[in-house]
Amino acid sequence: MAVIDVPFTSFTPDLPAHGNPGLVKAHNCSPGLGSSGQGSVTLFPLKSASLYSNTSMVSRPLGSAIGQDRDGNAKVYSACATTLYKLLPSTRQWTDVSRVGGYSTTNTESWRFVEFGSLQIGTNYNNEPQFVDMNVDLQFANLTTLVKGRYINTHKGFVILGNTWDAIDGGIPYRVRWSGIEAPSDWTFSAATMADFQDIHGFGAIQGIVTDDSCYVILQRGIVQMSFVGGSFVFQFTDRVVGKGCSIAQSIITVEGKHFFLSDDGFYKLEQGNLTPIGIGKINEWFLDTADLTQAHLMTVAADPRRTLIYWQFVSKDAVTGTPDKQLIFNYVTGEWTTADATTAFIFNSVSLPWTLDQLDAFGTLDSVPSSFDSPIWSGGNSMLWGMSATGAVYSFGGPTMELSIETPEFQLSRNVPNESGADTAIVNAVRPRFEGGEGIARIQVGTRKLPNEDVAWSSMKECNSETGFAYVRKRSRYQRFRVNISGEWSKAYSLEIDAQPAGKR
Repeated sequence: MAVIDVPFTSFTPDLPAHGNPGLVKAHNCSPGLGSSGQGSVTLFPLKSASLYSNTSMVSRPLGSAIGQDRDGNAKVYSACATTLYKLLPSTRQWTDVSRVGGYSTTNTESWRFVEFGSLQIGTNYNNEPQFVDMNVDLQFANLTTLVKGRYINTHKGFVILGNTWDAIDGGIPYRVRWSGIEAPSDWTFSAATMADFQDIHGFGAIQGIVTDDSCYVILQRGIVQMSFVGGSFVFQFTDRVVGKGCSIAQSIITVEGKHFFLSDDGFYKLEQGNLTPIGIGKINEWFLDTADLTQAHLMTVAADPRRTLIYWQFVSKDAVTGTPDKQLIFNYVTGEWTTADATTAFIFNSVSLPWTLDQLDAFGTLDSVPSSFDSPIWSGGNSMLWGMSATGAVYSFGGPTMELSIETPEFQLSRNVPNESGADTAIVNAVRPRFEGGEGIARIQVGTRKLPNEDVAWSSMKECNSETGFAYVRKRSRYQRFRVNISGEWSKAYSLEIDAQPAGKR
């Protein structure tokens, strides 16, 4: 009889379960560095959504933005199909700040925003680009009537639109067009202001524009660098990646000067013009098999500013209502992945608005408060990960801890324990997950089979003994795998202890 300590390792569902060096499932958790070496991973809990403001929009949210005025006051904006909103600090309600007449965003389009000095600028392709001066913050208005665009960014004093429409040429999905330098509302072509455009041929439609110390246009089948050179050319365009681009525009996110997105075959990182696969052999096949990409326009992506995490939220093929139900989570420092259930319809990066004691009365009781009082949500200006419902109610992520669900790879434990008899089967006597958090409740399920081509037979779920931490199972087989569920309030999970012995030959 021997107790084997099996550290939790990378989530790699794309690999065969038998002999997989990683976990087959790591759900409702986030990945961090392990302490056991050899690719070990510590799993951390995720909190479910908790209501921050019971406000509403005319229709589902289609975009969001943050900024601040000259005095450093935080600003939070959002949009639906017909209306642009700001979150009013005094009431936590969405307040209409649309131009007169509103907007007509079609179902598969989104609003995208960018800051330019004190201006917040947004575009939805169907209507003229919009702006508001955050120092005044009363109402959006047309930035220009000369051009519309799907994607927007700023670089070297220019506002840049990609995938454009204008009254002369109509829709040009491969065109980038930029304003006059330091003149975001001037889009008349001019050598003096340097306002101009460039068509990029051979790579399909533009899917996004990202910037670090340079500017990159991400297309369907390529990535092109825009470098400011001034003069009559203004920008020089250089092919950086040929034959590989972005398949889902909603997947693009920039974090700490690195750009991440989904291509046809999986997830990639663009850094300093160099493209690196980050999901191959790990989660690419799982995602492409799981996601309903016919509803990719409902995908949202955001970063957790305090935990080096990116969350891609999407509609899975198992979604009953056609709303986002799953998250794919990536630690962009460690390169590890996990998954989670979506508890809101829309996720976005935001900043906290300051609270007064009088405003806390809106929650009624302490049990209804959306986060603990040491959360940065209560002070203004802190970067936060927020969510919204399909009707615009705003949520923070300070609710109850979500139930962890893990599935290990498949082992042949007879090869991992002292085995003088040479038996190729083993008996599993007990299993103990190693985790921290005194209020966590662990349960174990054992999967067994005799041959690799047989179906796995799963035992009933066994709760771990409160004194020993072991779940007693007594299962004999040639191959073994384990499911671990931890509910309640837990703080870290990092390994599994398996009490097993070889089953003697006959």
